[in-house]
Amino acid sequence: MHKFTQTRQFRTLLAVLFLLCSLSLYTGVAGPGALGDLLSTAVLPMQRVLSLATGQTAESLESITKSKEELQREVDALQSQVNQLNQQQTNYYTALQQNEQYRKFLGLKNENPDYQLLSAAVIERDPTSLSGSFTIDQGSVAGVTQDAPVITEEGLVGWVSQVYATTSVVTTIFDTATQFGGRDTVTNETGILSTTLELSDEGHIRLGYLDADTQVKAGDQIITSGIAVDSGLGGLFPGGLLVGTVTEVGHSTEDASLYAEVAPYVDPADVRNVMVITDFEGKEAALQDAASSQESGG
Repeated sequence: MHKFTQTRQFRTLLAVLFLLCSLSLYTGVAGPGALGDLLSTAVLPMQRVLSLATGQTAESLESITKSKEELQREVDALQSQVNQLNQQQTNYYTALQQNEQYRKFLGLKNENPDYQLLSAAVIERDPTSLSGSFTIDQGSVAGVTQDAPVITEEGLVGWVSQVYATTSVVTTIFDTATQFGGRDTVTNETGILSTTLELSDEGHIRLGYLDADTQVKAGDQIITSGIAVDSGLGGLFPGGLLVGTVTEVGHSTEDASLYAEVAPYVDPADVRNVMVITDFEGKEAALQDAASSQESGG
């Protein structure tokens, strides 16, 4: 028994009995409602805290609901800014690409100040075309005209065969309709550049109608001779445009002349950006010569 009176449980029991006795005495002295008042006094601060927390929670929920609508407006505004920045970036890289093209063509422009050059991008390729014709993103609005030469910094690609307001179709030098004047830069001999399906499949064109005693040989460079110089040789190209390199010389099966097979510097299937020569010195004369040739041929 002595040990129990020294335990924690015994002391707790005494505390509870003391509290009950105190409450009984307080109720007897203060009246039967005193216990409720005492409990209310003890609970009231907790109620105030709970009410305050509940009110703050409601205000927070209302704030969250409003902020979602505001957040959506902010998201829309930010998306609009992102779209504008993306467009500016696209315009920047387009301008950068055009500047790079103009830089590459600066030497050509310096050598031929009469050339009017227009930058264009390939936007579509004709899957049915054996010669690899394609569409560019420039048309008559930008000054593109029928038969305008199309080039890259490496050389001749083809010519404009169809013109629309904002686009144009380019026929390449691998098309069987190809016919324009060519010149060997080593021997200065001239001929007519054309091709066949067999040659174009091999990636070659032909410089034909060379003399029997021609000095043209493999490795020679071929350029355009210029219709304004060699009237009637077809193709509205100025002289001096790079075409390709001679790979071999052979005898024509049609007559006694010789021909030179030429590997063009440019593969039209690989080009992504080109330049259109919208004007050059002698273009009017070239148009007149071409018209005269068609009339005489008809």
